[in-house]
Amino acid sequence: MGIGDALRLFFLGFYAVVIAVTLIRVLPTVGTLRSAEQSATGARRFLPAVLLPFGFLLPPAVLFLRAGEIDATWTAVRMLGLGLGLYAAVILPWAAATLGRFLVPRAVCSGDLALWLGTALGTLNALLLVLLPLYLLGLSAEAAVEERLLEGKFGQAYRDYAARVGRFAPRPGT
Repeated sequence: MGIGDALRLFFLGFYAVVIAVTLIRVLPTVGTLRSAEQSATGARRFLPAVLLPFGFLLPPAVLFLRAGEIDATWTAVRMLGLGLGLYAAVILPWAAATLGRFLVPRAVCSGDLALWLGTALGTLNALLLVLLPLYLLGLSAEAAVEERLLEGKFGQAYRDYAARVGRFAPRPGT
């Protein structure tokens, strides 16, 4: 088994865990959200229903079918992808378990983006790289909705926090 096959299995396994956790822990809580968390309106209320399958079902399907893979070694690029994948493997559960009430959506967006990009680079998948801007656009739109909801729920405390912290990556000095 070469490095490409090993990384494909790593990312397929990681996505399998993410899908299982989503089915077991996240989806059952959807109906229990209070009205403040459900106040997204218009087409924006459908963003999670579109982004969840796009972000967590499309990449493993692409990997499984080997669609868009580049036949090359490029070990440095693959290792960068593995590093991003490991970052996502750490940041997603860490954010959910330990961070404050404001940082979780931002850390989750950062982890989602790292997982997608890490998968694309680690497996040298051009199709995932081409689709990345579309996914980033969706994540940005979803983050904006979540930020408005948090601002409505926490007011000035959230605005102060958001002014110090970047949406997808920490700002230098914070």
